Amino acid sequence: MNKLFNFFYYILVFFVILLSIRGVSGNPTKGDINSNFWKEDGPFELSPERGRFALTFSLVEDKSFSFDIPLASFALPDLGYIDGKYVSLFAPGVSLLVIPGYYLGKLFGLAQLGVFAVVSFFAVLNVALIRAIAQKLGAKKLYSSLASFIFLFATPAYTYAVSLYQHHISVFLILSGIFVYLSYKSFFSNMVIWFLIFVSFFIDYPNFFMMIPLILVLLLRAFELKETKDLIKIKFRYLGFFSVVGAFLPLLFFGWVNYKTYGSPFRLAGTVENVRQIDSNGMPVREFSQEASKLEEYRVSRRQSNSVALGFFDTRNIPNGLYVHFFSPDRGIIFYTPVILFSLFGIAFLYKKNAKAITLLSAIALINVFIYSMWGDPWGGWAFGSRYLIPFYAVASIIVSFALEKILQRKILLLLFLLIFVYSVFINTLGAITTSANPPKVEVSGVEEVSGREEKYTFERNWDYLNSQGSKSFIYQKYLKDLISPLNYFILVSSIPLLFCGVLILGKGYFTKLVSFYERPVSNIRSGKIKDVIIDSKKSLIFSKG
Repeated sequence: MNKLFNFFYYILVFFVILLSIRGVSGNPTKGDINSNFWKEDGPFELSPERGRFALTFSLVEDKSFSFDIPLASFALPDLGYIDGKYVSLFAPGVSLLVIPGYYLGKLFGLAQLGVFAVVSFFAVLNVALIRAIAQKLGAKKLYSSLASFIFLFATPAYTYAVSLYQHHISVFLILSGIFVYLSYKSFFSNMVIWFLIFVSFFIDYPNFFMMIPLILVLLLRAFELKETKDLIKIKFRYLGFFSVVGAFLPLLFFGWVNYKTYGSPFRLAGTVENVRQIDSNGMPVREFSQEASKLEEYRVSRRQSNSVALGFFDTRNIPNGLYVHFFSPDRGIIFYTPVILFSLFGIAFLYKKNAKAITLLSAIALINVFIYSMWGDPWGGWAFGSRYLIPFYAVASIIVSFALEKILQRKILLLLFLLIFVYSVFINTLGAITTSANPPKVEVSGVEEVSGREEKYTFERNWDYLNSQGSKSFIYQKYLKDLISPLNYFILVSSIPLLFCGVLILGKGYFTKLVSFYERPVSNIRSGKIKDVIIDSKKSLIFSKG
């Protein structure tokens, strides 16, 4: 029963992701990579996707960490310049990690789709990790399964599971560190956690801050506390402390990549010059010429880059950042994923089960929130929802699993939960199968001045996109565009996780009994407590004791 449920569960997750993953057929070349087919109208609609793919493309096709002019133009406006060469402004980990997907996809004429599929694979792994961690802490399988669906399909994590962003890989490394910490206490497991910590830095620099709680608990493991009636004895464990050697390989590789890219193993991407335009001679433009488009000039002047290493953090930004992440109509949780707020009910229940675990999880979640509230661009540029809080959504989903048992037992709370869950899935499915190019509210007036029309900045923009331009889903564009309308495709995709979760929720009593009915007899048979299983004339099961 367990294996059958798990098989069906993950097949369903893969199927929904497959229906949603963005892409087009063909392998991009330098001759067409800057066309609208690949950029604005295609899968690389924003610079974070383009910048990371440009590095992957350059490494595979040119065997180089720097960009030639076509790739440099493709990566704009998040493009670096140092020692006469154009380089990436993003941490290189994602670009390196998706190389196998590029090679595999290229064999079938789907290089871009292969790259995006790597990110989708990590998104599915995160579903498994959320279930595993929640069950490790004492949540029932039903509730951990629902919580995993909430994370992937009812938060903006869905949108960034089907495109080329770092967030799901970052979440995988954070959750893996949490799982290993909760499951093992050996020297080798500590090494693994140190390895994950520094690999996460290689993926995205701010990840290091979210890993600080894991660093602290690892350091505490280096000390053994023994308390007697008269004394408190603290013993230092050398092996526990020296497990930090697990960080050696990722740091060595990271230094080598930085040396090849920026000329120094200690130089980070955010410390190089940011180029926003390239002239006809292939040289960086420090000031916009009169020929530059007004819209591009506006974006450059008003939206700062993510490329400043630490100077982009400022505690004075926190009030505005918290508003943007939680309450703003263009990015706020209450508009995009209100279902995740049910995690507040789960804190007390998890605290009773495991106070240390809730402390660790809460610390990671709060660091995520406050780090990106201090960030100079809390909107995440042009984006769907608050993409910076995807680690928060993952941790909160674990905590939600402990609230669900109580919520689903009360009819009023159950009805409220179902309404909010359905709303959250609809909103985030809309973002996943359409576009992430939603401007923040602060840019809208300038964009309207250039475009000469009303510009929406909430998920209403995605609704308009669905009805006017359709879906960016590869499956829809390749196979279903002429068979089904974009609206019906949206209803189809969003209905699958909703129906599955609805069956689990409304049939939770039968599900729990079925699992319990199967697990107890089977475990007893295996242990020898039950000798025979007999089916009588009334089709009842009778277990005879050995």
